[in-house]
Amino acid sequence: MFADELERSLSCPVERGRPLAPLTTLGVGGSAEYYVEPSRLEDLQAICRTSVRFGVSVHVLGGGSNVLFVDGVIPGVVLSMRRWNGAVWRRTPEGGAIVEAQAGHPLSAVLTEAVRRGLGGLEFVAGIPGTVGGAIAGSVGAGGRSVGEFMTAVTSLERDGSSREWQKGEFVAAYRSFSLTRDERVFLGCRMLLHPAERGRIESELARFRAARSAQPIGARSAGCSFKNPPGESAGRLLDRCGCKGMAVGGAKVSERHANFIVNEGRATASDVLSLMRLCQATVLARTGVRLEPEIRVIGLEAGDAC
Repeated sequence: MFADELERSLSCPVERGRPLAPLTTLGVGGSAEYYVEPSRLEDLQAICRTSVRFGVSVHVLGGGSNVLFVDGVIPGVVLSMRRWNGAVWRRTPEGGAIVEAQAGHPLSAVLTEAVRRGLGGLEFVAGIPGTVGGAIAGSVGAGGRSVGEFMTAVTSLERDGSSREWQKGEFVAAYRSFSLTRDERVFLGCRMLLHPAERGRIESELARFRAARSAQPIGARSAGCSFKNPPGESAGRLLDRCGCKGMAVGGAKVSERHANFIVNEGRATASDVLSLMRLCQATVLARTGVRLEPEIRVIGLEAGDAC
Protein backbone atom coordinates (compact mmCIF):
# COMPACT_ATOMS: atom_id res chain seq x y z
CA MET A 1 0.00 0.00 0.00
CA PHE A 2 1.31 3.44 -0.99
CA ALA A 3 0.78 5.18 2.37
CA ASP A 4 2.57 2.44 4.31
CA GLU A 5 5.49 2.41 1.88
CA LEU A 6 5.75 6.21 1.96
CA GLU A 7 5.76 6.37 5.76
CA ARG A 8 8.41 3.64 5.98
CA SER A 9 10.71 5.43 3.56
CA LEU A 10 10.57 8.92 5.13
CA SER A 11 12.13 10.49 8.21
CA CYS A 12 9.48 13.23 8.24
CA PRO A 13 5.78 12.79 9.18
CA VAL A 14 3.12 11.99 6.59
CA GLU A 15 -0.10 13.83 7.44
CA ARG A 16 -3.46 12.63 6.15
CA GLY A 17 -6.32 15.05 5.51
CA ARG A 18 -4.26 18.21 6.11
CA PRO A 19 -6.47 21.31 5.43
CA LEU A 20 -4.92 23.31 2.60
CA ALA A 21 -6.87 26.58 2.70
CA PRO A 22 -4.73 28.04 5.55
CA LEU A 23 -1.59 27.33 3.49
CA THR A 24 -2.69 29.49 0.54
CA THR A 25 -3.00 33.24 0.11
CA LEU A 26 -6.51 32.82 -1.32
CA GLY A 27 -7.66 30.84 1.71
CA VAL A 28 -9.90 28.31 -0.03
CA GLY A 29 -9.65 24.65 -1.01
CA GLY A 30 -9.95 21.17 0.38
CA SER A 31 -7.54 18.86 2.14
CA ALA A 32 -4.51 16.82 1.10
CA GLU A 33 -4.82 13.06 0.93
CA TYR A 34 -1.16 13.02 2.03
CA TYR A 35 0.90 16.04 3.10
CA VAL A 36 4.65 16.16 3.72
CA GLU A 37 7.22 18.83 4.62
CA PRO A 38 10.61 17.20 3.99
CA SER A 39 13.90 18.90 4.84
CA ARG A 40 16.26 16.17 3.59
CA LEU A 41 17.15 15.35 -0.01
CA GLU A 42 16.77 11.64 0.76
CA ASP A 43 13.15 12.20 1.75
CA LEU A 44 12.42 14.13 -1.43
CA GLN A 45 13.97 11.33 -3.48
CA ALA A 46 11.87 8.73 -1.65
CA ILE A 47 8.69 10.72 -2.31
CA CYS A 48 9.46 10.92 -6.02
CA ARG A 49 10.40 7.26 -6.40
CA THR A 50 7.52 5.91 -4.33
CA SER A 51 4.93 8.07 -6.06
CA VAL A 52 6.16 6.97 -9.49
CA ARG A 53 6.12 3.32 -8.47
CA PHE A 54 2.50 3.55 -7.28
CA GLY A 55 1.32 6.00 -9.96
CA VAL A 56 0.46 8.68 -7.40
CA SER A 57 0.45 12.42 -8.21
CA VAL A 58 2.74 14.87 -6.40
CA HIS A 59 1.67 18.50 -6.08
CA VAL A 60 4.40 20.94 -5.04
CA LEU A 61 3.41 23.80 -2.74
CA GLY A 62 5.58 26.86 -2.18
CA GLY A 63 4.40 30.04 -0.50
CA GLY A 64 0.75 29.40 -1.33
CA SER A 65 0.24 32.23 -3.85
CA ASN A 66 -0.80 31.66 -7.47
CA VAL A 67 -2.44 28.35 -6.54
CA LEU A 68 -6.00 27.14 -6.12
CA PHE A 69 -6.74 23.74 -4.60
CA VAL A 70 -10.24 22.53 -5.47
CA ASP A 71 -12.74 21.59 -2.78
CA GLY A 72 -12.73 18.09 -1.32
CA VAL A 73 -9.78 15.75 -1.02
CA ILE A 74 -6.80 16.41 -3.30
CA PRO A 75 -5.62 12.96 -4.42
CA GLY A 76 -1.95 12.19 -4.05
CA VAL A 77 0.82 13.95 -2.17
CA VAL A 78 0.98 17.68 -1.45
CA LEU A 79 4.68 18.36 -1.07
CA SER A 80 5.55 21.55 0.82
CA MET A 81 8.97 23.07 0.11
CA ARG A 82 8.79 25.51 3.03
CA ARG A 83 11.78 23.88 4.79
CA TRP A 84 13.97 24.39 1.71
CA ASN A 85 14.46 28.06 2.44
CA GLY A 86 18.19 28.81 2.46
CA ALA A 87 20.22 31.21 0.31
CA VAL A 88 23.98 31.62 -0.11
CA TRP A 89 25.52 34.78 -1.58
CA ARG A 90 28.98 35.00 -3.16
CA ARG A 91 30.55 38.19 -4.50
CA THR A 92 31.98 38.11 -8.02
CA PRO A 93 35.28 39.75 -9.03
CA GLU A 94 33.30 42.34 -11.02
CA GLY A 95 31.46 43.51 -7.90
CA GLY A 96 28.26 41.62 -8.57
CA ALA A 97 27.02 38.52 -6.77
CA ILE A 98 25.90 34.98 -7.34
CA VAL A 99 23.02 33.84 -5.17
CA GLU A 100 22.15 30.17 -4.76
CA ALA A 101 18.61 30.16 -3.42
CA GLN A 102 16.55 27.14 -2.45
CA ALA A 103 13.02 26.66 -3.73
CA GLY A 104 11.28 27.59 -0.48
CA HIS A 105 13.21 30.85 -0.01
CA PRO A 106 10.94 33.91 -0.31
CA LEU A 107 11.44 35.82 -3.54
CA SER A 108 11.04 39.05 -1.58
CA ALA A 109 14.05 38.09 0.58
CA VAL A 110 16.23 37.76 -2.53
CA LEU A 111 15.18 41.24 -3.64
CA THR A 112 15.77 42.74 -0.19
CA GLU A 113 19.31 41.35 -0.01
CA ALA A 114 20.06 42.38 -3.60
CA VAL A 115 19.03 45.96 -2.83
CA ARG A 116 21.11 45.95 0.36
CA ARG A 117 24.14 44.88 -1.65
CA GLY A 118 23.56 47.49 -4.35
CA LEU A 119 22.63 44.95 -7.01
CA GLY A 120 20.09 45.87 -9.67
CA GLY A 121 17.78 44.18 -12.13
CA LEU A 122 15.30 42.42 -9.85
CA GLU A 123 13.30 45.53 -8.90
CA PHE A 124 10.37 44.29 -10.99
CA VAL A 125 9.63 41.56 -8.40
CA ALA A 126 8.80 44.18 -5.75
CA GLY A 127 5.41 43.26 -4.33
CA ILE A 128 5.30 39.83 -5.98
CA PRO A 129 4.61 37.17 -3.34
CA GLY A 130 5.79 33.58 -3.39
CA THR A 131 9.00 31.62 -3.34
CA VAL A 132 12.01 31.06 -5.55
CA GLY A 133 10.59 27.68 -6.63
CA GLY A 134 7.39 29.29 -7.83
CA ALA A 135 9.39 32.00 -9.59
CA ILE A 136 11.40 29.33 -11.42
CA ALA A 137 8.40 27.25 -12.48
CA GLY A 138 6.36 30.24 -13.61
CA SER A 139 9.30 32.36 -14.84
CA VAL A 140 7.79 35.16 -12.79
CA GLY A 141 8.08 38.62 -14.22
CA ALA A 142 6.62 42.05 -14.81
CA GLY A 143 7.05 44.86 -17.27
CA GLY A 144 8.33 42.43 -19.88
CA ARG A 145 11.16 41.19 -17.65
CA SER A 146 11.46 37.81 -15.94
CA VAL A 147 13.45 36.07 -13.23
CA GLY A 148 14.66 33.70 -15.93
CA GLU A 149 16.95 36.42 -17.32
CA PHE A 150 19.13 36.14 -14.21
CA MET A 151 19.18 32.36 -13.78
CA THR A 152 22.46 30.69 -14.73
CA ALA A 153 21.52 27.25 -13.39
CA VAL A 154 18.46 25.42 -12.07
CA THR A 155 18.58 22.39 -9.77
CA SER A 156 15.79 19.86 -9.93
CA LEU A 157 14.80 16.45 -8.71
CA GLU A 158 13.46 14.34 -11.55
CA ARG A 159 10.50 12.02 -11.05
CA ASP A 160 12.82 8.99 -10.82
CA GLY A 161 14.54 10.58 -7.81
CA SER A 162 17.71 11.62 -9.63
CA SER A 163 19.01 15.15 -9.09
CA ARG A 164 19.95 17.33 -12.04
CA GLU A 165 21.57 20.73 -12.48
CA TRP A 166 20.44 22.44 -15.67
CA GLN A 167 22.89 25.01 -17.02
CA LYS A 168 21.96 28.17 -18.89
CA GLY A 169 21.43 27.10 -22.48
CA GLU A 170 19.71 23.86 -21.43
CA PHE A 171 16.50 25.69 -20.58
CA VAL A 172 14.52 28.59 -22.02
CA ALA A 173 12.96 31.09 -19.63
CA ALA A 174 10.81 33.90 -20.98
CA TYR A 175 8.11 36.11 -19.47
CA ARG A 176 5.73 33.69 -17.66
CA SER A 177 7.10 30.76 -19.65
CA PHE A 178 9.68 28.10 -18.71
CA SER A 179 10.76 25.18 -20.87
CA LEU A 180 11.29 22.78 -17.93
CA THR A 181 7.81 21.77 -16.84
CA ARG A 182 6.93 21.30 -13.18
CA ASP A 183 4.89 18.19 -14.04
CA GLU A 184 8.06 16.18 -14.61
CA ARG A 185 10.22 17.39 -11.71
CA VAL A 186 10.53 19.19 -8.39
CA PHE A 187 12.56 22.38 -8.49
CA LEU A 188 15.08 22.53 -5.64
CA GLY A 189 16.50 25.96 -6.35
CA CYS A 190 18.48 28.07 -8.76
CA ARG A 191 21.61 30.14 -9.18
CA MET A 192 21.22 33.79 -10.20
CA LEU A 193 23.86 36.27 -11.33
CA LEU A 194 23.23 39.89 -10.34
CA HIS A 195 25.20 42.98 -11.25
CA PRO A 196 25.85 46.23 -9.39
CA ALA A 197 23.75 49.29 -10.18
CA GLU A 198 23.55 52.88 -9.03
CA ARG A 199 21.59 53.28 -5.81
CA GLY A 200 19.44 56.02 -7.33
CA ARG A 201 18.46 53.85 -10.26
CA ILE A 202 17.56 50.93 -7.99
CA GLU A 203 15.37 53.14 -5.80
CA SER A 204 13.71 54.70 -8.83
CA GLU A 205 12.87 51.31 -10.32
CA LEU A 206 11.55 50.02 -6.99
CA ALA A 207 9.29 53.07 -6.69
CA ARG A 208 8.04 52.59 -10.27
CA PHE A 209 7.05 48.97 -9.80
CA ARG A 210 5.55 49.57 -6.36
CA ALA A 211 3.45 52.39 -7.78
CA ALA A 212 2.26 50.13 -10.60
CA ARG A 213 1.07 47.61 -8.00
CA SER A 214 -0.65 50.18 -5.81
CA ALA A 215 -3.85 49.57 -7.79
CA GLN A 216 -3.86 45.92 -6.77
CA PRO A 217 -6.07 44.77 -3.86
CA ILE A 218 -3.27 44.71 -1.29
CA GLY A 219 -4.38 43.16 1.99
CA ALA A 220 -7.25 41.21 0.40
CA ARG A 221 -7.17 37.41 0.19
CA SER A 222 -6.17 36.69 -3.39
CA ALA A 223 -4.03 34.23 -5.33
CA GLY A 224 -2.54 37.05 -7.42
CA CYS A 225 -3.36 37.71 -11.06
CA SER A 226 -6.11 35.40 -12.25
CA PHE A 227 -5.23 35.36 -15.96
CA LYS A 228 -2.13 35.69 -18.13
CA ASN A 229 -1.80 38.75 -20.32
CA PRO A 230 -2.63 37.89 -23.95
CA PRO A 231 0.02 38.93 -26.51
CA GLY A 232 0.06 42.72 -26.77
CA GLU A 233 -2.80 43.19 -24.30
CA SER A 234 -3.50 43.42 -20.60
CA ALA A 235 -5.85 40.86 -19.07
CA GLY A 236 -6.88 43.42 -16.46
CA ARG A 237 -7.84 45.99 -19.10
CA LEU A 238 -9.81 43.41 -21.09
CA LEU A 239 -11.72 42.30 -18.00
CA ASP A 240 -12.40 45.90 -17.03
CA ARG A 241 -13.66 46.86 -20.49
CA CYS A 242 -15.94 43.83 -20.50
CA GLY A 243 -17.57 44.88 -17.21
CA CYS A 244 -16.14 42.12 -15.03
CA LYS A 245 -15.18 44.34 -12.09
CA GLY A 246 -17.48 43.60 -9.16
CA MET A 247 -18.79 40.31 -10.60
CA ALA A 248 -19.32 37.78 -7.81
CA VAL A 249 -20.12 34.12 -7.29
CA GLY A 250 -20.79 33.15 -3.68
CA GLY A 251 -17.99 34.59 -1.56
CA ALA A 252 -15.63 35.20 -4.51
CA LYS A 253 -15.56 38.59 -6.19
CA VAL A 254 -13.65 40.31 -8.98
CA SER A 255 -11.81 43.14 -7.26
CA GLU A 256 -13.18 46.64 -7.75
CA ARG A 257 -9.58 47.90 -7.66
CA HIS A 258 -8.09 45.60 -10.30
CA ALA A 259 -10.16 43.37 -12.56
CA ASN A 260 -7.49 40.66 -12.88
CA PHE A 261 -7.71 39.82 -9.18
CA ILE A 262 -10.36 37.58 -7.62
CA VAL A 263 -10.66 38.09 -3.89
CA ASN A 264 -12.07 35.91 -1.15
CA GLU A 265 -14.52 38.05 0.81
CA GLY A 266 -14.33 35.68 3.74
CA ARG A 267 -16.68 32.84 2.90
CA ALA A 268 -15.60 31.78 -0.59
CA THR A 269 -15.10 28.20 -1.67
CA ALA A 270 -12.78 26.95 -4.39
CA SER A 271 -15.89 26.20 -6.47
CA ASP A 272 -16.94 29.85 -6.17
CA VAL A 273 -13.55 31.00 -7.44
CA LEU A 274 -13.54 28.51 -10.33
CA SER A 275 -17.07 29.47 -11.37
CA LEU A 276 -16.16 33.14 -11.32
CA MET A 277 -13.02 32.53 -13.38
CA ARG A 278 -15.07 30.68 -15.97
CA LEU A 279 -17.67 33.46 -16.00
CA CYS A 280 -14.91 36.03 -16.63
CA GLN A 281 -13.46 33.90 -19.43
CA ALA A 282 -16.84 33.47 -21.09
CA THR A 283 -17.63 37.19 -20.83
CA VAL A 284 -14.33 38.29 -22.38
CA LEU A 285 -14.52 35.61 -25.10
CA ALA A 286 -18.06 36.62 -26.08
CA ARG A 287 -17.24 40.33 -26.26
CA THR A 288 -13.72 40.32 -27.70
CA GLY A 289 -13.03 36.85 -29.11
CA VAL A 290 -10.03 36.52 -26.77
CA ARG A 291 -9.81 33.45 -24.54
CA LEU A 292 -8.00 34.28 -21.32
CA GLU A 293 -5.67 31.61 -19.98
CA PRO A 294 -5.51 31.11 -16.21
CA GLU A 295 -2.37 32.27 -14.47
CA ILE A 296 -3.54 30.68 -11.22
CA ARG A 297 -2.45 27.05 -11.03
CA VAL A 298 -5.57 24.96 -10.34
CA ILE A 299 -4.86 21.64 -8.59
CA GLY A 300 -7.30 18.76 -8.27
CA LEU A 301 -9.57 19.20 -11.29
CA GLU A 302 -10.86 16.09 -12.98
CA ALA A 303 -9.79 15.48 -16.58
CA GLY A 304 -11.93 17.56 -18.92
CA ASP A 305 -12.78 20.15 -16.24
CA ALA A 306 -9.86 22.47 -16.96
CA CYS A 307 -10.53 26.14 -16.39
